[in-house]
Amino acid sequence: MRTFTVPNFLTVLRIIGVPIFIIFFRKNLPIATIIFFLAIITDVIDGVVARLSKSRSVLGAMLDPLADKLLIDTAFILFALNNYIPDWIAIVIISRDILLIIGWILMYIITSNIKVEPSIFGKITNFFESTSVMLLLLNAVFALNYNLEIEVYLYLTVLMCVVSLIDYSMKGIKKFG
Repeated sequence: MRTFTVPNFLTVLRIIGVPIFIIFFRKNLPIATIIFFLAIITDVIDGVVARLSKSRSVLGAMLDPLADKLLIDTAFILFALNNYIPDWIAIVIISRDILLIIGWILMYIITSNIKVEPSIFGKITNFFESTSVMLLLLNAVFALNYNLEIEVYLYLTVLMCVVSLIDYSMKGIKKFG
């Protein structure tokens, strides 16, 4: 398997985009919104390209979810620090990701298997997290005042985080049970 592939390049671009997103979040929220949107589109494109060109790689399998977590967790931290959302929402989302990373490391140490298998609940959670960030950004940029609707959507996002964490945990326990 090749390491340098178009999907891996796009994933690295997303990782490089995280500090740029941080800078613009603080200085120019509309540009930060565009950067986040482009990162999400790039995530979709790199997945499609990897499947169609059969250029999946071990590196890509590790970097892609890492890029997702870096971008989404960074966004939720920034929203919490700037009082757009309650701190506990960011804490739940980031805690889930930290627990998943710890679980993945333990699985690797015990089984030497580096393969990451995203579950349907993980994919749904990623969708909810990404759209939550976009909704929060658009609400802030355009002063839409959809606060109640976004709050409900954030609760659904937190619920999906918990459901996916339980799902991944059960799958991990099954492998050792």
